[in-house]
Amino acid sequence: MKKIPFKTFRHALTAPAVKLVIFSAAVTPRPVSRFYAEILGWLLSILPLPSNRIIRKHQQGIMADNNIHVTVAEIYTGILAGFFDFFYLSYRSDNTFNKIVKVDGSDNMKKALSYGKGVIAVTAHYGPWELLPRAVKLLGFDIGVIGRTLSQQGASDVLDKLRRKPGIQTIDRDAGVAPILRLLRKNNTLGMLIDQDTKGVQSEFANFLGHLARTPVAPAVLSTKLDAPIVTVHITRQKDSTYLLEIDEPVFFTEEDSIPEILTLLNGRISRWILNAPEQWVWFHNRWRRKPQERASLTNTEML
Repeated sequence: MKKIPFKTFRHALTAPAVKLVIFSAAVTPRPVSRFYAEILGWLLSILPLPSNRIIRKHQQGIMADNNIHVTVAEIYTGILAGFFDFFYLSYRSDNTFNKIVKVDGSDNMKKALSYGKGVIAVTAHYGPWELLPRAVKLLGFDIGVIGRTLSQQGASDVLDKLRRKPGIQTIDRDAGVAPILRLLRKNNTLGMLIDQDTKGVQSEFANFLGHLARTPVAPAVLSTKLDAPIVTVHITRQKDSTYLLEIDEPVFFTEEDSIPEILTLLNGRISRWILNAPEQWVWFHNRWRRKPQERASLTNTEML
């Protein structure tokens, strides 16, 4: 009998495991899911995980520099609670969704779309970011989001199906520029996450929480080339366990605006969100792993 490699076996179990977690979150009352998130957050915080080493490095560096005080358990709890609510609300009516997710700034999106150039909605892995596309869709605006396929294809397919359920278009990061241009030329909204140092994505160094970090240039390039306005959007968990989605005033750029300047402005907004509620950002991502002196080693093969 041929032995199945452990890695293959593990990947085969990932999709069923993700489905089980989604089902459990969908049928569990939100206060109970929040309790589970706190228990799991504490458990993850005491395990010898590589992500914990990254968080602690950030506690000693970036957080200390910005006078941020947040525990490892609080970070995991916030992210887990957001995902549990995403799973829960994916199986609830639009009416229920709107009772839990409030929106401030819908007129800003309407204003941005009134120019007919499409809108680039820039956000971050902050709060329950997976709720953002549906919230925008329920305002009456068509939206597509750029993402990447996970290494576990089965799990990636499960999550993508859930994201598309409300009528959201998902665009694979490696699909090239064509689907992005089609979406914007239809005067739709394009959602982009720009708060991670992602390999294979054309990026430039820009200030992020007081330190230079590689930031994807795609929103800046698209905005200057297509005259498409940028709106920054984020969603924050409130004390009463509802969420507030804030859509900022659109900003417009031309080819006279430099890419680093645009990225610095966008990173500055994301930094302010993090300073306001640091436990709601993904501190376990190694955001500052590459340094400016590595610029010369970046190649032109890094594409959007």
